[in-house]
Amino acid sequence: MPCESVWVVETGEPPAPVRRGVWLALAQVGLAGVVGGVFALLGTGVVVAMVFGGSSMGYLAALVLFVLLVALLMAVARVAPEASLLTRTRGGRLFWGVAVGGAGFGLWLLAWQVSDEAGLGFSKFPLLSVVPFTLVAGVLLRRWYLALGFLAVSVTLALVLLHALAAALPSDVDQRLAAAQLARESIVVTSVPGYHALPQLKSWQLEPDGADPYPPSPYVTLYSLVDTPGPDCAFDESDSRFPAVLTCTAERPGLAYIDGAAVTNAYIHRVAGTQLLLTAPKYVDRAVLRDAILAARATDPPGTFTTTIPGYTVESANPSGTSFIPDDRTLLPGSGTIQVHTRPAPTSDDCPSTCERETPTLRYERDAYIHQYVLRTGPLEIIVQGGLAVPRDTLRTATQTAHPATDDDLRLILPPAPPSRTQSHSPLESIRSLARTLFGP
Repeated sequence: MPCESVWVVETGEPPAPVRRGVWLALAQVGLAGVVGGVFALLGTGVVVAMVFGGSSMGYLAALVLFVLLVALLMAVARVAPEASLLTRTRGGRLFWGVAVGGAGFGLWLLAWQVSDEAGLGFSKFPLLSVVPFTLVAGVLLRRWYLALGFLAVSVTLALVLLHALAAALPSDVDQRLAAAQLARESIVVTSVPGYHALPQLKSWQLEPDGADPYPPSPYVTLYSLVDTPGPDCAFDESDSRFPAVLTCTAERPGLAYIDGAAVTNAYIHRVAGTQLLLTAPKYVDRAVLRDAILAARATDPPGTFTTTIPGYTVESANPSGTSFIPDDRTLLPGSGTIQVHTRPAPTSDDCPSTCERETPTLRYERDAYIHQYVLRTGPLEIIVQGGLAVPRDTLRTATQTAHPATDDDLRLILPPAPPSRTQSHSPLESIRSLARTLFGP
């Protein structure tokens, strides 16, 4: 019997039934997108109209419309029952309809809000409403290459939206400025060798490197207390006016010296029913303190005492205590710090009698506690101010090198913006946070 040869031609194309199944699957996905998109637009319009029209049936109408959407999607699932593992049975088609309708509608709402916030205007193109439903139905296809393709498109579109949203969102610096109620152009910074900026003060302040973060108070204070019977070194240690005691020495009846455990020493002098307490920083000589407490005398107003202390001047005097300020103002707290701020330039650029004009736009001012340079630049004046421990030349150089703050400068001096109470847990806020994380600065 003769042998017949059978020739098989390899065309590289899938068999016709396979191609037909792919086209039916794509048709099912497309119909699901059209049905979902139309219902999303019409249903949302109906519900919104009912709610704003004062009807209490808006939520019931939304439920009815969703049930109709699921029913239509179940009908669409019959176009290609083998296209998805979920559409082969009635229960599977119900699940498929709920998944496509629910996830598609949720994605449609999010895409609408995100695109509008990003300035893409998704809401201006109603035909794009079919896209979320199409993508969800496509991801649920049985053929892995089709499902993977729709998933890749979904991820790509999501990244595009997130990138656009990140570009449209205010930066973290803008949020910090808004929370602090400051304008970016009002913040000017400078740099000085040997100084560093202090964080989260809402203004540019420089402190010398290695400065004591808790410097002792340079003030001397004289208190007038009611005397109580007892030993000279017996006093109420809970009274904050007394220093923490390391040792107490009774030098003679009515006179005691307190060697403080921290940064303050004191003398106690009991005279005529009054207990006088003189406190001072440890660097004040003990003999100076003794002479001062023994020279204490009554003054006005009644109940007030004062004395004479070399190198100190009375700053305030009243019955609650007399405060003495050092004549050397470089000992005052903050005397080594530099502060930079701005203010609107006045219409006239007069130089007061206490200032020196160095250039037409630069002047120097000084008082008993601080000195500063003022630089006029356009609509603003830049003020670089320092304590009297800051050399004048340093202030001048800092003023001349002042410049607008960079984003990093602003992040240093401005605290983070507090989270919004109304949006901190909303899905849209989570999407904003993701956009900043992926594509933010």
